[in-house]
Amino acid sequence: MSQEHSSSRSSVSRIDASVSLPVRLFIISSILWLLVASVLSLIVALKLQVPSFLSDCAWFTYGRLEVLQRNAFIYGWASNALFALNLWIMSSLARFELKSSWLPVLGGLVWNLTLTYGLIQVLLGQLNGFALLEMPKEVAPAMVVAFLFAALWPAVAFARRPTGNVFVSQWYIIGATFVFPVITVVAQLMLLWCPTLGVMQALVHSWFYQNLILLWLGGSALSAIYYFIAKESGRTISAYYLATVGFWTYFLFASWTGPATLLGAPIPVWLQSVGVVAALMMLVPIVITAVNFFGTLAPRSGIAQSWNNTTLRFVLVGTVSFIVSALLSVVFSTRSLNALVRFTEFTQAQEHLAVYSFVSMVIFGAAYYILPRLTGSFWPSAKLVHLHFWASTLGSLLFVVAGLNHGWAAHGRTDFAVSALPGLVAAALLFVGHFAFALNAFGMLTAEEAPSSRRSY
Repeated sequence: MSQEHSSSRSSVSRIDASVSLPVRLFIISSILWLLVASVLSLIVALKLQVPSFLSDCAWFTYGRLEVLQRNAFIYGWASNALFALNLWIMSSLARFELKSSWLPVLGGLVWNLTLTYGLIQVLLGQLNGFALLEMPKEVAPAMVVAFLFAALWPAVAFARRPTGNVFVSQWYIIGATFVFPVITVVAQLMLLWCPTLGVMQALVHSWFYQNLILLWLGGSALSAIYYFIAKESGRTISAYYLATVGFWTYFLFASWTGPATLLGAPIPVWLQSVGVVAALMMLVPIVITAVNFFGTLAPRSGIAQSWNNTTLRFVLVGTVSFIVSALLSVVFSTRSLNALVRFTEFTQAQEHLAVYSFVSMVIFGAAYYILPRLTGSFWPSAKLVHLHFWASTLGSLLFVVAGLNHGWAAHGRTDFAVSALPGLVAAALLFVGHFAFALNAFGMLTAEEAPSSRRSY
């Protein structure tokens, strides 16, 4: 067994029962938002192919729908799912039994109601010009308070752990948990409430955006990768002693990569160089995590065996996507190569790798492990599991191809309408995969309890 898992069977059962209500709420909310984001993504992709589609109504312009889709996906699907994932993993590792489950439930309700209000305002045209900060500024205070109620319980569990052992999964969860409220408060103050002037706005926004994607979403997903690779493979993490270096270098350098996204912008060159250096230094945590993950699974046909495990299959796709996305960020942060892809959809393809292929695939894998332990039920359909995996994997890969095609179109080498077609097909595939996952998950959540069992498809 892995050094990350040594709790007794009875203790784990009590822990699962104690966190069941908030985790279920977060998972149900996340799936509903995923379906909303999937429908919006399909409409957005269709409007790129057929610009006249829904063009008679101002509510359904491309700009508003794209903002709705992105915010519903990041704050609705991914954040709700990570609330559940971080709470469950930390409670399991820290042997923490949640006594006041109504508090995270209250936080989750306020979070989702506030997000709904914010997206309705965006639909009505009340939006700001900063990516992932488009919702009206009055939304942020309520979301920060809701976050404190919903997402700080892993920190409480960590503080009350019965032993002094600290695992790498816990480091990433604690780091990610404290990043979100800090970057949100600072960005809201400096961009919307007491706005700074000139290039400082671009710098603050790039700092917020990179920290949100890499540290809140990415840090939480990395904690899950460490947990489930060790748990499901039954192996100790290879070169575990390097994980400390990987954690500190990841959080140190990732937080400074924002200026690298502003190459060519009218900001001081030395600030751009700071971002470039930080992006290049990301090679250190990338190499360490690759050694940890693939060093654990590669020996004794571990990767081939993992492919037969539902959770590890999704986690492996997420792991490869993380490494590829991070390497692309490093390579194209250099000035000469960045100039080739600047102002193209290449950056969107790269972001899709990080947010969907990495973070979302890890969340899917975790859900296939956690839900049976919370419900005591089997997954209703093995066919839906396979459909979900292949539709999501192929759709995600096609989205990356679509992004590269858009880059060629921007340079005048491909017809734009033709380059938009792979994105439409990818959106359709992802919708099918997400619908299959939702159908299976709600079927399990509504089923009568049966003896819990682990099942791989």
